Amino acid sequence: DRSDALAAWREALADIAFTSAFATGDGAAEHVLALAELLAAHPLQDMAIDHEALRRMTDCGAHAAAALALVEPLAGYMLSGAPGGRSMATIVLAGQADEHHAEGANAALALVGALATALAGPTVGTGTSALQGQAGTAHHLN
Repeated sequence: DRSDALAAWREALADIAFTSAFATGDGAAEHVLALAELLAAHPLQDMAIDHEALRRMTDCGAHAAAALALVEPLAGYMLSGAPGGRSMATIVLAGQADEHHAEGANAALALVGALATALAGPTVGTGTSALQGQAGTAHHLN
């Protein structure tokens, strides 16, 4: 059933968002590529992902550029440095009012977490509800 497939896809996104928050900087390429694979496997629509270009970027250490390549062109995003040298990312996808935030060991992991959280939407059964914003609350990048 399509709704079950979409729910499983969203659960996988929530898992990536969660693990990216705790990954070390060495895990950036793995998380970017895992998110790309998941985006390409969307159960309801085809998403064009240039896996070869992403692999070239991650191979040369351009992890943040690879993560940014996954963000849709009309999305708003903001990157900042968090205390302790970690990075924070905020993403607002086109058509959404809520901001989705994530922190990571570097900019790539923070972007992966924020994008995965934004796409996951409300999830059930994973204990990831803390990753979700409050429904109905409009926020804006500033």
